[in-house]
Amino acid sequence: MPHGAKAAIVVPARIGQRLASVQLIWANGTKRFLYGGDMGGAAHRIATGGDTWLCEGYATGLSLRLALKGLNRRDTVLVCFSAANIAKVASVVRGRCFIAADHDAPPKAKPDQFGGLGAGEHFARKAERPYLMPPAEGMDVNDLHQEAGIFEVQRLISMLIRGEGRP
Repeated sequence: MPHGAKAAIVVPARIGQRLASVQLIWANGTKRFLYGGDMGGAAHRIATGGDTWLCEGYATGLSLRLALKGLNRRDTVLVCFSAANIAKVASVVRGRCFIAADHDAPPKAKPDQFGGLGAGEHFARKAERPYLMPPAEGMDVNDLHQEAGIFEVQRLISMLIRGEGRP
């Protein structure tokens, strides 16, 4: 627990119906998983509906859900906890599935690790599902929501659904 922390948000991570771990998120942004938890293929469901949307973080999932709701869409939103895990979760999703990828910078230590891409885009491509990504490097959908407003998030979603976004 971070120094001075009194409470945390507890985000369950499930594989199917089985509770595999939990993520603890403190007010200062510190995130930790329970030791020994099984995160490969785990996700947290924020909403249930028609199409499925995958994202990395809890805050991103909340912004994504708000944007979808504003577009009168009742879609499933799954928080996958990491870029690599998005590809694992996408492999078991049935039906139409989209990814809200983080616009990560390529890793500084190994810039070619993901073919010159950031982890978010690399694993979104690996999942072979249509994906959107905020325009600025270092941003996720929640950052875009906070900086530019929910309408910018809705614009990205609409473009992707209409086939004007990424593959």
